[in-house]
Amino acid sequence: MSNKPLNQIMRKILILALSIIFIGCSSDKEEVITTFNNFNKANIELNGEKIYQLSDSNSHEYYKNLLNKILKLDSIGVSKLNLSDKVNLLSARAVIEDSIIKKISSKELMIKMYTEVSSMDTIKINSIKKSGITNISIENKNANSDFTINEKTLSPNVNLKFSKENGKWKFNVVSMADFTEKQLNAICEQNGFSHIDFIQWIFSASNIGDKKIKELDDIWNPIII
Repeated sequence: MSNKPLNQIMRKILILALSIIFIGCSSDKEEVITTFNNFNKANIELNGEKIYQLSDSNSHEYYKNLLNKILKLDSIGVSKLNLSDKVNLLSARAVIEDSIIKKISSKELMIKMYTEVSSMDTIKINSIKKSGITNISIENKNANSDFTINEKTLSPNVNLKFSKENGKWKFNVVSMADFTEKQLNAICEQNGFSHIDFIQWIFSASNIGDKKIKELDDIWNPIII
């Protein structure tokens, strides 16, 4: 018997299998992009609940650790944090009442940080709308991408991470942390600010001033439980 029909069948099976793989990769990449775009939309809308749902377990772990720091770190401990963590911790202490922080969960903290502590204005909204991702690579349940602004990849590259959890792609908020830290420090360098100068400027700005229930001098100490 000739092997030709068998070879043709095997070739068709191989083509079909490869097409399924490629379709699967394409679908995953589209889902990663959708997750990022939905995260940005929720960020603009100050929708903390949606942001929590779209973020991965590493992001949730960050806010668990942040809550512990908010409760326990004294001024010396806070001063040792990087600038973005300082801003997050002090902003939470300034805006969220102590009585709430004492009993809040890490999930509730994350939601409040994006709902009550965060703020949006035209500049922030336009900046978020210009952001995107490209060069998405997927390996098992992890995805990496390059961060773009106005569809241009930043140089040096900013690598954003995603993970597939319970069948859905989630954004690793922490993967943006290095970029945020560099941006904040660049602002300090351009304006001759120390970290304390920058924090004082942040807390005098209207986006925090309208929200804060405590002054800057009152939020360097741990929350008494």
